[in-house]
Amino acid sequence: MYRLLLVVLLGTALLATGCVGGGKGDLMELEIKPAPGGLIPRPSRPLGAKDIRYIMLHAISDAAANPTDPFQISRIASLFRAYGVEAHYLIDREGQIFRFVADDQVARHAGSGTWNGEPQLTDNMNRYAIGVELLGIGSPGEMEDVIGSAANALIREEDRGYTPEQYAALRLLLDHLMNRYAIPRENILTHAQYAPGRKWDPGVLFDRERLGL
Repeated sequence: MYRLLLVVLLGTALLATGCVGGGKGDLMELEIKPAPGGLIPRPSRPLGAKDIRYIMLHAISDAAANPTDPFQISRIASLFRAYGVEAHYLIDREGQIFRFVADDQVARHAGSGTWNGEPQLTDNMNRYAIGVELLGIGSPGEMEDVIGSAANALIREEDRGYTPEQYAALRLLLDHLMNRYAIPRENILTHAQYAPGRKWDPGVLFDRERLGL
């Protein structure tokens, strides 16, 4: 009788803390998979992890070439190579996180831009920021000049914006990176904030309030 009571009490405690029996959001834990094809080698940051001060959010898809099937993870590495860019992480539509570049290496994701009036960040954010790509597509107006009107017209409405699973995974990843590198929340910015007028992403469909940004 004592053992039965102990089991019941233990089960109640686990349910109350969300350890068992919750929904997908309750059970979700940070899981980072290696990118298809493995890590992309890049030069090391001059000061290693000490240089990591910012996180920059981006969006990527294969919508220009494949507007009806724009989110194939196997295509991302080839897109990076084609455009001479890469990011440290990518989050797919199901919320799976993939690592493409090691944190202590310089990924080419920010390009030209400025931030917060700091001269060392002008056209040099790659040294100081971790880049996070979300598989997603912007609004019709944002994408017209990016992928062309023909491809833009073929995009399904459900493929625009970002999924609940992506937001949940992004929250976990941001918490992990902020804790690991002591990055303040105000140092999380979007590509469009760094390069307004040149870059749109992650765009007006990105809900910053879901992340407390």
